[in-house]
Amino acid sequence: MIKDKIADFYRYRHVFLDMAVKQLKVRYAGSVLGISLAVFNPILLTMGVVFAFTAIFNVRMRDFPLFVLAGMFPWMFFVSALSEATRIFLSQQNILRQFRLPRETLPASCVLSHFLNYLIGWLFFLPLFLYFNPRVLPLFFLFVFVSLLFLVFTAGLGLLFSVVHVFCRDVGHLLDIVFMFWMWVTPVFYSADMIPEGLRWICVMNPMAGFITFYRDVLFFGRVPDLFVFVQVVLWSLGSLCCGAGIFWRFEPQLLKRI
Repeated sequence: MIKDKIADFYRYRHVFLDMAVKQLKVRYAGSVLGISLAVFNPILLTMGVVFAFTAIFNVRMRDFPLFVLAGMFPWMFFVSALSEATRIFLSQQNILRQFRLPRETLPASCVLSHFLNYLIGWLFFLPLFLYFNPRVLPLFFLFVFVSLLFLVFTAGLGLLFSVVHVFCRDVGHLLDIVFMFWMWVTPVFYSADMIPEGLRWICVMNPMAGFITFYRDVLFFGRVPDLFVFVQVVLWSLGSLCCGAGIFWRFEPQLLKRI
């Protein structure tokens, strides 16, 4: 069954890619700023966080804006991609009824669309990190590595929550609250080293802590992440994809009846 599902998805790969590109274009249709919003949004949010932490909480760290951006931008991609993927079947139910295509195509293409937007933003941000820390350049392959794993991790959760949301409509509302709590227990604005020793188990149990630590090690500190972080992001990515796809395929036959 799994082999057939993968083969079916592969046959529709061109549709999958076309849908992702179309969603990206539609997102900025009619916008004056257009695709540049992929850069302005994280910059403005980063500026707000930097102001709060430096002017009010008196945080002193060299290149603190880049420190925040290295965590904030991946977090913004994750939240926006997963939020839209969760609601995709209810917002795009006509496509399911009118066309015969693998149903996992919808949430997967949604996540890919946001990932393309994410990569466009990095085209502008990576030169900043390279300028302030040239040691980033030899580690570029690690940036590509963690970005692909991050895509897999987000896609897995997108499959999971998209089908769960059809059966339990409260998931979409609860997810916004979960994101707010999740952000503050994730080292987005601070480093994992700043967490008290007795609470560091939170980072072990928090998949986003591993990804953001990986991004920050490579882009801000210009160093190879610890082996534990490598293992953490790989296991969370594979676990997310296997769990998400398994639950999705388990409930997929009942999908149209519940929409």
